[in-house]
Amino acid sequence: MDDPSAREIEAAVQEALGLFGTSGSVSVQGRQIALRGRGAPVAIDLEQLVEQWPLLPQELRTRKASDIARRLALAHRAVSSLAPPAPAARVRPARHLVIPVGAIALVIVVALFASRMLRSREAPAASPTEPETTAGEDAARNARTCEAARKRIYAGASMGPFELAGWVAELWLAMPRGAGAGEPAALTAESVGLGVLIAQGKLTVGADAELAAITDGAVEIVPGFDAEEARRSPSWRAITARFSGGYARAYFDPAHRARFVALGDRMADASAAALGALYARCAHLPYHDAGAWFRGSDPAAAATALVYSSGLFAEMSAVDRGALAALPGVGPIDALRGAGASLDAASLGKLVGAHGGGITKGGTGAIVITFPVGGPTRATTASRTVARKLQVGVGQE
Repeated sequence: MDDPSAREIEAAVQEALGLFGTSGSVSVQGRQIALRGRGAPVAIDLEQLVEQWPLLPQELRTRKASDIARRLALAHRAVSSLAPPAPAARVRPARHLVIPVGAIALVIVVALFASRMLRSREAPAASPTEPETTAGEDAARNARTCEAARKRIYAGASMGPFELAGWVAELWLAMPRGAGAGEPAALTAESVGLGVLIAQGKLTVGADAELAAITDGAVEIVPGFDAEEARRSPSWRAITARFSGGYARAYFDPAHRARFVALGDRMADASAAALGALYARCAHLPYHDAGAWFRGSDPAAAATALVYSSGLFAEMSAVDRGALAALPGVGPIDALRGAGASLDAASLGKLVGAHGGGITKGGTGAIVITFPVGGPTRATTASRTVARKLQVGVGQE
């Protein structure tokens, strides 16, 4: 057996297992690969994969490893759901009770067996159920799945084959504060002008008929700044529409991405937002990934939306915070807008176009930057280029 190939297969499958919420250790044994974790070990056939591995391109290796991990995870769950309970300790009955108790037990067993046979003719066999898990276990599994997906996309893989548990999509909308304006007393869809588009935690038909048909999605309105961000940008207020469940899955579906982009424009218009950003993230992490849509009232504002919401919230920040703090302006948003004052749409288009982005006109003449669903890291890399153009970027081209 080619040991280096076996070790590479083990490493690739081990990494892919996190996508399916399964933990344990894998090992290649001949032409089989085994998973040992909680419960009984499982193994599946690799056929000729060990011998073929050195000849496969990286993309095909990734797909093979993902498929093997999926099959192992399914086998592990099936075995776990069928595992019998631990046998009770045997107690030897007293000798003088053996015969009568045994006879009674035999009669009971026969009666139960006959009753079960009669019931089985009347009712179909129950299907096996997944083992019950707690909310904490589900959250931990979703977090592992999401982090494994992030690792893969930043290594250059696409989002296509990954499980999307643990992700949320967010639409961030920011507005300048008017004289005496502040946060609504209660942050609801109605209080921020989105009541026609969101009702009872769901998208309405007025938002988008096809997205509204998703039954397991949820959307909530939450503050767009935390306390520190609000302190740094006193002239702005912001809200975030957070999409989870079926809505988050639809965000990564190429067939629905254009609908989310159009929804972003609808919500920005309805809330009178001057800045907007649409992206996804792991629900338990603060980093903004998979950016799709960034909007501003002019090119400088659109560039600000991209650099602020994607560059400042990248795991490796695209923004030199010291350089940003040195710019004139009341807070980072005003400073970025001032730094981009000389940008026109054509110049901004060239900057983001180098990373697969595009420039269009949105509602009320706004400038909109979009990125395709097949390039989940393009917004982050584009934000680095634009940040450098605004003299607040990290590193050099």
